[in-house]
Amino acid sequence: MSDEQIIKLFWARNESAISETDRSYGSQCRSLSRRILRNTEDAEECVNDSYLRLWQQLPPEKPDSLGAYLTRIVRNLCVDRLRAEGAAKRGGSSITVSLDELDQVTGHSNVESRITAVELGKAVDRFLRAQSETARNIFLRRYYYFDTRTEIADRYEISAAQVSVTLSRTRKRLQAYLKKEGLL
Repeated sequence: MSDEQIIKLFWARNESAISETDRSYGSQCRSLSRRILRNTEDAEECVNDSYLRLWQQLPPEKPDSLGAYLTRIVRNLCVDRLRAEGAAKRGGSSITVSLDELDQVTGHSNVESRITAVELGKAVDRFLRAQSETARNIFLRRYYYFDTRTEIADRYEISAAQVSVTLSRTRKRLQAYLKKEGLL
């Protein structure tokens, strides 16, 4: 079933919208959730919470890409859960390292206290669109999907050192971009 058809089910308040969403995006959502939370039960709970959130937001929202919209909901709920429970005791240290690396770009431990998440998101999106496909993919795999450097290196058949260098250079360019945009 297409995204448009599933969204129409949500707008019609047809409960089959959830099962169709799960059929189309469930494995992707569960994979992302498990990667972040490192706990199958918590991951499944976050995916279910994401479906509830989707039910509550559609309507009035009408996303162009249901998959991207849902993935963002899953990711945000998982990160919120990690932060609330304390990442260290949940085994999420690689994720907190990823988030700490991004915090270094702004020099603030809580980006939302400096600027709104919407402004930052738009600026990062503009920045990433201007980067090479390789730099953009590596950045997203590390900071959105929380892949390790080794996983990224294996995925793109490059060395882990090359991944580290690419990430470091991209973060520096992002920081310069955000300063130029007046967001830092």
